[in-house]
Amino acid sequence: MAKADTREPGEADVPIVRLSNVWVWLGDTLALRDVSLDIHENRFIGLMGPNGGGKTTLLKTIVGLIKPDRGEVVLRSPVGKTVGYVPQERTIDPDFPATAYDVVEMGLYGSLGAFPRTTDEHRAQVMEALDRVGMRKSAAKGIGALSGGEKQRVSIARAIVGTPSLLLLDEPTTGVDADARDDFFRTLQDLRRSLSLTVILASHDIEVVPSQVDEVICINQRVFVHAAPDEIEDVGDFRSAYGCELEFIAHGKHPHRIIERHDEAAGEEGNGDV
Repeated sequence: MAKADTREPGEADVPIVRLSNVWVWLGDTLALRDVSLDIHENRFIGLMGPNGGGKTTLLKTIVGLIKPDRGEVVLRSPVGKTVGYVPQERTIDPDFPATAYDVVEMGLYGSLGAFPRTTDEHRAQVMEALDRVGMRKSAAKGIGALSGGEKQRVSIARAIVGTPSLLLLDEPTTGVDADARDDFFRTLQDLRRSLSLTVILASHDIEVVPSQVDEVICINQRVFVHAAPDEIEDVGDFRSAYGCELEFIAHGKHPHRIIERHDEAAGEEGNGDV
């Protein structure tokens, strides 16, 4: 299980997340193999790799939802800070009796005990979180009536309402159009600056993510690449991770990956991730 640790503000040289030789099996399936990572404060990490490669498992292991079979995960956060997690979008029943406000308020329940009672201060926190993602005016709307992009914003507000230092997002732009995706990244960059967030974002969006992040982690059970996008010169490790022929083209500061040919031997992984 992830171990929580605290540190004094200013210890920027100490990783906020450290994974040491982490192995995870999901039943009989090996999901993570000997993963060691240091993630430092205020960094924006793009977590990439093929379907079934372990991106979701890695996020859940960091947040403590999955216990490693071997190895150790240590989270070091300032006192009073939490970890925010936005899982992959799930279909919401349009008749589900909850408003956008209600969903964000649920993000406070973990710190309020078994019988949560919200105060005016808590209500102000919820409205501030909605305001940060541009959803204050939609606080009273039913969650099932919101668009995909609006639901995404509410999910992020729920994750940040507890004032996290670390925010993990699993495929947050799936199912949204290009305009909503671009708007999402603008909102996320604003949140990073205003809340001093460290962000780990799992995504299949190979054309956009490298231009947004400080570091890329490419994973397929094990870590093949962990570097700044403009420091990646050899794409051999990407080929190994994806089982594909691909070309790496630099556009200005950040390079982009373009898949050219899929190796049939690699097979189809399906639509979900492990």
